Amino acid sequence: MPAFDAEAPAFSAGNALILARLCEAAYEEDPARARAVAEELGLTGFIWIDFTKQFEDVYAIAASGAGFAVIAFRGTQNFNNWMTDLHATPVSFPWIFDRGPDVGAIHAGFGHALRDAWPKIQAALDGLIPTPDVAPGMTQAPTLWLTGHSLGGALAVLAGAAFSMWSDAPIRSVNGIYTFGQPRVGLYKFCGNYDHLLSRKTFRFVNNQDLVPRVPFRGWDYADLGQMIHFDHNGKPKLQSAQWSSFLSRAFQSFKEFFDIAGHAQSDVRDHDMTGYANLVSAQQNDLTTLFT
Repeated sequence: MPAFDAEAPAFSAGNALILARLCEAAYEEDPARARAVAEELGLTGFIWIDFTKQFEDVYAIAASGAGFAVIAFRGTQNFNNWMTDLHATPVSFPWIFDRGPDVGAIHAGFGHALRDAWPKIQAALDGLIPTPDVAPGMTQAPTLWLTGHSLGGALAVLAGAAFSMWSDAPIRSVNGIYTFGQPRVGLYKFCGNYDHLLSRKTFRFVNNQDLVPRVPFRGWDYADLGQMIHFDHNGKPKLQSAQWSSFLSRAFQSFKEFFDIAGHAQSDVRDHDMTGYANLVSAQQNDLTTLFT
């Protein structure tokens, strides 16, 4: 396993593998086992964050090394917990993050879940890597890395936006955001403003015909953000995949249609599994390393 490169200025295949393994560890039922995985990956600080007040079975790992921290957000196995018309209603960013900038509209369910849990996130980070204003004498702010699977990927992206745009955060140096099977989180204006700040640091992994990255629907003005890495049907990573473009052309119009298709498309459901993502990132280290060169 490579050492984590906390100062990586661009995409890092080694970092992607460590972050994928942390996302996988976030699904452990026993926090002690998740801690053991983090320590095996070279992250000695560890805090388990409970999000179950916001969404059933959702947790996060906050882990740290020298001068950096990672938050790995877990998703939920129950899509009905967040894939509803009500949860997907867009609301303005400052409606969720009070006194925040008017950068566009975000998914209400994801936004409320993150905002409600924000004190836990902030406390975990302050405990692991205090900022210079919290720890006088520090000359450089520690770096922050965010990752997550499924709903957890959406929370990671919105956390990156909050840490970069919202003065109440306080602002932290976000070095990288890597997500796996992430649904869309905002409308076109928000995604444009997000990309202006964070596109070069945001990498979205999509596995073959994983359905979740296609919701909420483009027909509702939801948009994609960051840089997408698509594993095609041969498991090969590509930045511009004709297979993914073809798959996108099969438009969804409602969550009912999504559930109908998901219920009868077992390959698509398996494509969403976090262990499958982690194994692909591990197997394709060489191709991922050359993907951005």
